[in-house]
Amino acid sequence: MNTAHKNLLFSSLLFSSLLFSSAAQAASEDNGRGPYVQADLTYAYEHITHDYPADNAKVFDDSRDVKTHSTHPRLSVGYDFGNWRIALDYARYNTWKHGKSIHGEETKTVTPPSGRPIEVKVIADHTDKGTFKAESGYGISAIYDFDTGTRFKPYAGVRVGLGKIRHSITVEDKADVKVISVNASLPGYPKVNNIHESRSIRRVGFGAVAGVGIDITPNLTLDTGYRYHYWGHLENTRFKTHEASLGVRYRF
Repeated sequence: MNTAHKNLLFSSLLFSSLLFSSAAQAASEDNGRGPYVQADLTYAYEHITHDYPADNAKVFDDSRDVKTHSTHPRLSVGYDFGNWRIALDYARYNTWKHGKSIHGEETKTVTPPSGRPIEVKVIADHTDKGTFKAESGYGISAIYDFDTGTRFKPYAGVRVGLGKIRHSITVEDKADVKVISVNASLPGYPKVNNIHESRSIRRVGFGAVAGVGIDITPNLTLDTGYRYHYWGHLENTRFKTHEASLGVRYRF
């Protein structure tokens, strides 16, 4: 390699080194401050708990808890103050469906007013179906990034969210008492009680966030996170989510 080529290569390496040092120094001077945007793909585990009235709690105990899951995107915009971040986020959830049917039969010996014992069969059917949809969810989070001196920065924070939840439910109950000897229902049976309701309401909920950010470049961070959110009560139902996410955060 001739002298001219050696000088050109040396000059290129020197310029690249100075450029990288300048970029690193600029990132160090602003301490990572600035506005940012973040896009996440979220896997949500939903836990829905029905608070049945006391007289029905034991009968429908195995349909009190509904556990399901969904996947949805989430977009956040925020400002990085160095170690603290403030972020606004928006997510549009999928529809969560649940359904449970219970059938029970029991044979009993009863003594009517006439005084003659008879055998009867008690038959009960219960169907509980419904959907939950968080049509939109907005939230604001305060997050603290722990500086480990490496590319890996764990974080933790709190979140307040406003969600619009639509809840529809269909409950069908049927009770029948048959006299076994004559294979006929008692007078007044079967009894049928059906409920069909649809409600929509906005709820303020509270939660926590945690995760790890991995700096790819001074402005680009890979984010792996966890979020817990309690949506509050809707009628006789409590609703909460556990969410795991993977996304990227870009600081301007």
